[in-house]
Amino acid sequence: MIEKVELHQYHSDILVEKYINGWVMIRLNRPKTLHALDISLVTALTQIFTDFQYDDQVSAIWFDSTTPKAFCAGGDVRKLRQLILEDDEVGAESFFEKEYALDLLLHSYIKPIVVWGEGYVMGGGLGLFMAAPFRLVTPSSRLAMPEINIGLYPDVGASRFLADRGSIGLFTGLTGSIMTSAGAYAIGWATHICEASRDVVLDKLLNICWEDYPAGKFRALDDVLNSMHCPVAVGPLQSSLDAIHTVCRGNYFEQDYDAIVGLSEARSDWLRQASENLQKGSPATVAITWLLWKWGRQGHSWAEVFALEKEISAWKIRHSDFVEGVRARLIDKDLSPQWQSIQEYTLVGILASCPPVTTIESWNSLLKQYDII
Repeated sequence: MIEKVELHQYHSDILVEKYINGWVMIRLNRPKTLHALDISLVTALTQIFTDFQYDDQVSAIWFDSTTPKAFCAGGDVRKLRQLILEDDEVGAESFFEKEYALDLLLHSYIKPIVVWGEGYVMGGGLGLFMAAPFRLVTPSSRLAMPEINIGLYPDVGASRFLADRGSIGLFTGLTGSIMTSAGAYAIGWATHICEASRDVVLDKLLNICWEDYPAGKFRALDDVLNSMHCPVAVGPLQSSLDAIHTVCRGNYFEQDYDAIVGLSEARSDWLRQASENLQKGSPATVAITWLLWKWGRQGHSWAEVFALEKEISAWKIRHSDFVEGVRARLIDKDLSPQWQSIQEYTLVGILASCPPVTTIESWNSLLKQYDII
């Protein structure tokens, strides 16, 4: 038994414990919302990680939730929608600003963070997950950026981590397709697959003797986690790679859209679902996701990524598709959103009437390239 102490309460929905061997455990505890992030939770997490970053008594951080059903299913978009309806766009923008600041902090964190990504890891939860160097999944893990279903867009760094995965990233962003642990590991979203229980994995990590690893703590964790990694059978993503590379070429928006729509006749249930998601999703989300992928392929720092996403989010929450998408999916649950009407399914046809112009010149240049502005 390793001695532990509970630290002062940063937030009623976050549990924080400190272990004498240098480990800190941070646990999200909003099970009724699948640990959805709101501004108070994000603010508290930022304070927690900031406090521990330069604490000499802290060697590593374990980050998970209190329930196996989800690590974090995303941001609390119901609250964001309500802010928009109350004409509090500033409050909604503040959430994104603080969320992206937390993500950026974790991407540059100087101490190792191990995230236990069991159950749903989606949206804002995937943003936190992808910011950690050690990303563990289990056979029950389900990962996705499903913003197409609610009229938002893949943010929290997805403008880069989707672009970094090439055609696969573009496909998952446009369709919101859900990945199993096998798929997540195959494309590098997860670093390890663990079939052992959380408690077994955690116990082994807590008992690491740091002195046995002169190369440092990151090497120690890598060695121990590699010893527990358990390959699993291929998932639907790996079985669909040929199709994904065929339909997502990233050269022409209309070509990619039509090709994915054509998967409605595919043999694979997973591919047919992807096609359906795209066809039923917000056109504005599809267009902005494709353009952000193109921008991300240019190569940008995390700071640049979050600076652009902050401005794109301010534009997107004011777009009627966001309020309507959340209503249809999460409020009334009729699954019949009335998206903003468009003249034709092209980038210009979708975005020219409400162009997402920002202060980021490289982004605006892309909009000019496609005659959106």
